[in-house]
Amino acid sequence: MTSTGLTRRELCGGIGAVVTSTTAVSSMTASLAQAAESTNALTALAASKGITFGCQISSSFFSPSYLGLYRGAVRVVTPENDLKAWRVHPSADRYDYSGADRILDFASSSKIAVHGHTLIWGNGKYNPPWIRDLPNDKVPGFIDQFIKTVMGHYRGRIVSWDVVNEPTSLGQGNVPAYQEGPFFSALGPSYVGRCFEAARAADPKAILVLNEAQTERDDKMGLAWRKNLLTCLDGLVQSGAPIQAVGLQSHLRPQLPFDPKAFDTFLSEIEHRNLDIYISELDVDDVSFPDDIAERDKRVADTYHEYLSIVLPHRRVKRLVTWGMADPYSFYVALARQKDPGAQRQPRPLLLDERFARKPAWFAVERALREAPARSA
Repeated sequence: MTSTGLTRRELCGGIGAVVTSTTAVSSMTASLAQAAESTNALTALAASKGITFGCQISSSFFSPSYLGLYRGAVRVVTPENDLKAWRVHPSADRYDYSGADRILDFASSSKIAVHGHTLIWGNGKYNPPWIRDLPNDKVPGFIDQFIKTVMGHYRGRIVSWDVVNEPTSLGQGNVPAYQEGPFFSALGPSYVGRCFEAARAADPKAILVLNEAQTERDDKMGLAWRKNLLTCLDGLVQSGAPIQAVGLQSHLRPQLPFDPKAFDTFLSEIEHRNLDIYISELDVDDVSFPDDIAERDKRVADTYHEYLSIVLPHRRVKRLVTWGMADPYSFYVALARQKDPGAQRQPRPLLLDERFARKPAWFAVERALREAPARSA
């Protein structure tokens, strides 16, 4: 889940060397056309139900074979790291759009929409040190200027933005319902609304989203997170903040409890607030499943289908984005290699395998989409 840290994200950059070796690319290229056709079929099926299908993308993974899966196949891409503050504004006197511009150029030439992720990250530790250390009286000006500058750079080119990422927390009792960080410390809960107002001023046509983690889990943490997110949304809606959608990350961990009925109710609560829902970072952590690949793939597929069978019937669910397309490009692989570089077992969290072949997970998502009712665009 994105809340576990920057180090994990930076690790992913090293995977490209593994999956883009000459031998790997040759074997992948052989099945590339079939894989792209399969992904396109999934995208078309989603579109027929009023759902935009997309995928995470990273400037670190620009091999021709992998990018071939995107062209003509997905409708929207979400940059994994390239638009985060520690990339685009690493120091107070410097902006760096190089990685994000690379993605925007690719997406534009491929006629793929881009979702901006993310402008303001509520948890302080996921911001560069110079932002974390801002004095309280400088924070409001930073919010306004940063959002104006970054959104202004891409105005008209990015269709939607995660204006605030992970603002809420598992706060219980005397613990605040919001993540600790420079923004909450300076302005309290009102910082979230300020971010949305600044974003609307910067780009009047962009769809403005709040992206949140952990809500799919039905343990003590997940239930608290849901409650705090709904409290945050109520504050935004009641104040007239220009929020239009909520992103639910959906990094599924089957080892944690999941209550379909309770989650169904939670989704309805968001809809009752007149907000669209984006499934924004979907994948399945298979660490708790057996080593046997066939059995593991089956359980991963079952997890996808169980979750989407609850999610997709909700008519305000308008976007489905997987956090990667093929297993070797998942951040779970980077984590596993960091833990044990020589491990035989590799994570298999996504819809395609290392050769870009469809896995049971792909067919599970297809089945869930076929079973889903159509909804208005």
